[in-house]
Amino acid sequence: MSASSEQAPPRRRWLGWLRQVVVLVLLFAVVSTLSDAWRSRSVPEQGLPDWPMHTLTGETIDLAALSEERPVLVYFWATWCGVCKLVSPTVDWLAEDHTVVSVALTSGDNARLARFLSAKGYDFPVVNDPRGELARAWGIAATPSIAIVRKGEISSFTVGITTPPGLWLRLWWAS
Repeated sequence: MSASSEQAPPRRRWLGWLRQVVVLVLLFAVVSTLSDAWRSRSVPEQGLPDWPMHTLTGETIDLAALSEERPVLVYFWATWCGVCKLVSPTVDWLAEDHTVVSVALTSGDNARLARFLSAKGYDFPVVNDPRGELARAWGIAATPSIAIVRKGEISSFTVGITTPPGLWLRLWWAS
């Protein structure tokens, strides 16, 4: 018997690979969903925390009012966070067409944070939370954490690395 007759037909091999990819994607989705549910236990369920938010430029943020017409992506991150280095460019890209408010946790004073943003070329609005008080009010336990807020309520919450399509879909779903 020749070696070529012992191999599976190309179509059958391709279907085997496709089946494995589908199983891995489904497994990843289940694990991610369970992980988000576990990590978001401390996030408030009864609306948004009543905590004043002011950007580095002095703008006052009212998330309830801002999220009335379209969803708002609220991004909790830090300059020292390794995973945030992967997620921040996506958030910056989304900020071009969507409403984004970011909260920088324990990342130094306003001047240091402004230099960091300038060096990275990020253009999203930033609320500085140098002592992590705002993060505690929100129940944030890890960075990066992302909440989608719609009509003053948290409609979606995720922690850790996420993809551009994943964030875009969360925003679209909340619309």
